[in-house]
Amino acid sequence: MSWKSLSSRKIWDEYNIVVPNAQEINEEYQRASDEIVSQQSSHVDISYDTGGERQSLDLFTPNTESPSPILVFFHGGYWKANSKNLRRFPAQAYTDNGIAWGPINYRLAPEFSIDEIVHDGRNAIAWLYRNAKDFNCDPTKIYVAGNSAGGHMIAMLCAHGWQSRYDVPDDVVKGGCALSGLFDLEPLLQAEANEWLKMDTETARRNSPVDVLPARGTKMIITCGSDETNEFRRQSRDYAELIRNDGVETNYFEMEGDNHFSIIGQLA
Repeated sequence: MSWKSLSSRKIWDEYNIVVPNAQEINEEYQRASDEIVSQQSSHVDISYDTGGERQSLDLFTPNTESPSPILVFFHGGYWKANSKNLRRFPAQAYTDNGIAWGPINYRLAPEFSIDEIVHDGRNAIAWLYRNAKDFNCDPTKIYVAGNSAGGHMIAMLCAHGWQSRYDVPDDVVKGGCALSGLFDLEPLLQAEANEWLKMDTETARRNSPVDVLPARGTKMIITCGSDETNEFRRQSRDYAELIRNDGVETNYFEMEGDNHFSIIGQLA
């Protein structure tokens, strides 16, 4: 069923994220994230621009002689909430395997627009590309992952066409994993979320990954929880089919028994 056949109220029912134990899950992520900082080799709150804490990143790096690949992570929060500080907890799963884990902060709505938020993501990747070697990381092996609004960011980072404006190679991002992402923002024009996103149709289309596809050669994982709403699952499924048909190597699956919040914990 197309979202266009739904009423505005039903659209928000589909896109409003309600998970009964969300607070409990997030508290556990925060506890585990606080703990990991004391256990792992880390560089925290590194500025990639002049916007203070909201334009900063962490790097948890493995103890390896050769430069490590980087998995950069963008948190969700409907573009208006949350922090990289709650997404530090998966670090050990990656550093144990020789991979740096890099959660990112970006500026938030409604103070900042979706265009500015996407700019922050691209700016952070460009900063990492230029500075990775200072942290014994490999700038030619940057991968990205994110959930919800962060899943949207992953698709926008894997999209073709922005790289020259940031003076980075076309393939600066080698692959992406989007969890429970939003890939078509047009339905949100009819939903409560636009009260803080303040998009018009042109802005929604410009920032919709369904209209700015990844370059062929990019590898993508698109996933969501089996317990998420029909619309969140449809968005992931449709986007995966779209880019696969465009020649992008794509792996799509649903995480059985997971919801919009519990799926993040699978990264650890």
